[in-house]
Amino acid sequence: MGDFSRNDIVTVHGDEVTCTDFDGLGPQGERPQRLAEECQAALNAISDALAEHGLTLDQTRHVAAMLREGDGFSQCQSALGEALAAARPALTLRIVQGFPDTNQRIALSLIASPSP
Repeated sequence: MGDFSRNDIVTVHGDEVTCTDFDGLGPQGERPQRLAEECQAALNAISDALAEHGLTLDQTRHVAAMLREGDGFSQCQSALGEALAAARPALTLRIVQGFPDTNQRIALSLIASPSP
């Protein structure tokens, strides 16, 4: 898997930070065994990206979860609920045909800002 590349993007507009297409794959593209672990890894990566801009997951306003199969969402729901409980963001769930990396099962995108 030497050709693995990340597809996540961080954009800043004023005080708003958008994190797009964060997956939960490992540094070499390895996939965690459980979808819940993949979701948690994506949230951890987003948390790190937000911290670089002085924000936390508690300041999330909207999150979009993209999955290849809708049945898998229940496995991520508890991780999202725990990580974003304080923020209570709007949630969009999208079922997609696939991802750039065929090993990937989920991509998370979110918008965070210091103001409500």
